[in-house]
Amino acid sequence: MTQLYYKKATYSPYRDRIPLQIVRAEVELSAEERAYLTAVEKGDYAGVKHALREAEVYYNMDVNCLDPLGRSALLIAIENENLEIMELLLDHGIHTGDALLYAIRKEVVGAVELLLSHRRPSGEKQVPSLMMDSQFSEFTPDITPIMLAAHTNNYEIIKLLVQRKVTIPRPHQIRCDCVECVSSSEVDSLRHSRSRLNIYKALASPSLIALSSEDPILTAFRLGWELKELSKVENEFRQEYEELSQQCKRFAKDLLDQARSSRELETILNHRDNDQSEELDPRQCHDLAKLKLAIKYHQKEFVAQPNCQQLLATLWYDGFPGWRRRHWAVKLVTCFIIGLLFPVFSLIYLLAPKSALGNFIKKPFIKFICHTASYLTFLFLLLLASQHIARTNLHMQGPPPTIVEWMILPWVLGFIWAEIKEMWDGGFTEYIHDWWNLMDFAMNSLYLATISLKIVAYVKYNSSRPREEWEMWHPTLIAEALFAIANIFSSLRLISLFTANSHLGPLQISLGRMLLDILKFLFIYCLVLLAFANGLNQLYFYYETKASEEHNNCKGIRCERQNNAFSTLFETLQSLFWSIFGLLNLYVTNVKARHEFTEFIGATMFGTYNVISLVVLLNMLIAMMNNSYQLIADHADIEWKFARTKLWMSYFDEGGTLPPPFNIIPSPKSIWYLLMWLHNKLCRRGQPPGEDSHKCENLREEHRRTADLTVATVSQQEVIRSLVKRYVAAMIRSAKTDEGLTEENFKVGTLKGAAVRKKRKKKTGSSCDHILKRK
Repeated sequence: MTQLYYKKATYSPYRDRIPLQIVRAEVELSAEERAYLTAVEKGDYAGVKHALREAEVYYNMDVNCLDPLGRSALLIAIENENLEIMELLLDHGIHTGDALLYAIRKEVVGAVELLLSHRRPSGEKQVPSLMMDSQFSEFTPDITPIMLAAHTNNYEIIKLLVQRKVTIPRPHQIRCDCVECVSSSEVDSLRHSRSRLNIYKALASPSLIALSSEDPILTAFRLGWELKELSKVENEFRQEYEELSQQCKRFAKDLLDQARSSRELETILNHRDNDQSEELDPRQCHDLAKLKLAIKYHQKEFVAQPNCQQLLATLWYDGFPGWRRRHWAVKLVTCFIIGLLFPVFSLIYLLAPKSALGNFIKKPFIKFICHTASYLTFLFLLLLASQHIARTNLHMQGPPPTIVEWMILPWVLGFIWAEIKEMWDGGFTEYIHDWWNLMDFAMNSLYLATISLKIVAYVKYNSSRPREEWEMWHPTLIAEALFAIANIFSSLRLISLFTANSHLGPLQISLGRMLLDILKFLFIYCLVLLAFANGLNQLYFYYETKASEEHNNCKGIRCERQNNAFSTLFETLQSLFWSIFGLLNLYVTNVKARHEFTEFIGATMFGTYNVISLVVLLNMLIAMMNNSYQLIADHADIEWKFARTKLWMSYFDEGGTLPPPFNIIPSPKSIWYLLMWLHNKLCRRGQPPGEDSHKCENLREEHRRTADLTVATVSQQEVIRSLVKRYVAAMIRSAKTDEGLTEENFKVGTLKGAAVRKKRKKKTGSSCDHILKRK
């Protein structure tokens, strides 16, 4: 029997076993220490108290011992939220270490308050210094209590820390080359990058922004924009920075969700920061300064927020109550009548800008209709000019302008003047950031070049000559080509007006994104095109056919003549480009001589190019365009409302009331403003040295503006305070229903903290305020 069992063990599949042993063993706990930690784990107050007394008398155990999981008695008490045992341990001088960070991460409000206020000298409100081992701690050395509280986004803990005047180090710019940044990056580049990321995680906390910022919405705007720019530089942490940027955008939008009245909404959207107070006209009461900043920082969620859109729609349809409830036929007829009457409205505004009709044309919606009607009239004149209805002699080298061209000229001058005013008012940087402005600049430049070339041709050439005999660079020919290109730009410019429509707007935005995809695709395609063009040109350069040999006959299917498709680099580029559209035959790879190897290599290269360009690159372009369209379709409502708001805002501002060509006519109001400016300049220059009436007047005006700004700031602060309170209450309600954040974080911890404070109040007579309030 023994032998049988031995044989079974010999042939067992488990006979080859891996020996295991503990190579990194912790320090073994004594029996007293195990009992001590067990009492803390179970919440045995009497047992813990007895163990601490024994340790003080007999020194038979270490009160700072760690269990196999690396937890001290204080961390166990924090994890179990046993505040009474925590206070007992702290009274016996147990080491805190990183207990404060541990309590913040666990979001035990009572434990955090207990650690902050335990045995602090009277009047001292600073956060206790951390005494943790940087090697074995769960937290990196750069993590501070306020940063960790901001990472957890616990409003109550952040409030406790902010009340003790804690600070967060200001992060340096990503391209900062100061001594501190350079040395930190050289010592440990990973720690340097992670430290910056941790700081921005704290700064992007909604609760921290709501508590510590005078203008939380503006702070969220700027921080979100900064994080978006950082994501383009710090490619290794691109996803983290983009998520933080999106978090800031959501916070600004959620804060605006708490507005309950139009007064609160207008107070928020019309508030200016210190930088805007000097730039914007103080006479404008509805300048929507905050909304302009949102557009500048690409805060699409904020702009598309329903409250914001409702206010914008009210301002846009000012003077047309109930416009959106009317039938579409009534809307169409109304717009058509106003569009036909735009010359009458423009003349009335020129003569009487303060009259009822003069104020009527200043309405944003009326301005939009009048400008659109003016542009449609301009396109109709371009259509008439392209048909050459008034042109008699088509062979005139320097033809005089026709009646239609004379009518087009005022519109062109009006467009140029409007672009100059827009660039002057908004600045060159803001002007070039809008792609439609670049298109307008190109269009106006083409019209100016056309007019200049026509003047040169009219002055230099005053005779008729058959068009076939004109030189290639004739001014008239160049002017006609530039005018044709400008006509295309003018017609495509009408697409920008599609943004006002809810159906055509998303399509127009998708078209713009697809054009960007095409530009990205062209970069790769041009590289492929140049590579194959260089190779084919090098191969077929030696087989260029003379002009006298172009009429060789073809024998059967095989054509023996060389058509010079790859004879030069320019011809090769053209041939390869048009081959994508199937406009090139296969015989272009043949040569007159019987060089089959050369033909085989040429055909292989030509076929490889077609496979790469048609099968790979073209399908990649289709996939990119489909992805862009799907991205816009998934966020169609936000994208369209943001684009429509940008269009609407261009009509809300003062100025630019008259459409072309009436905007080039000097109005009596403009003449009056010019005379007043000259009067002020001349009177100030001829003013006696002792007279300072103008200075007093300017001082009074400055005081008035300061007083108005102070009143607006106070009103804005009241509204912000109300919005923050509602936002915090909504955040707490949402956290209570979330599985990840239960009531223990906000209710149980608060109740236990209140019990501890009550007990401590009986002993010391001091307590901390635990009510949510703005600073």
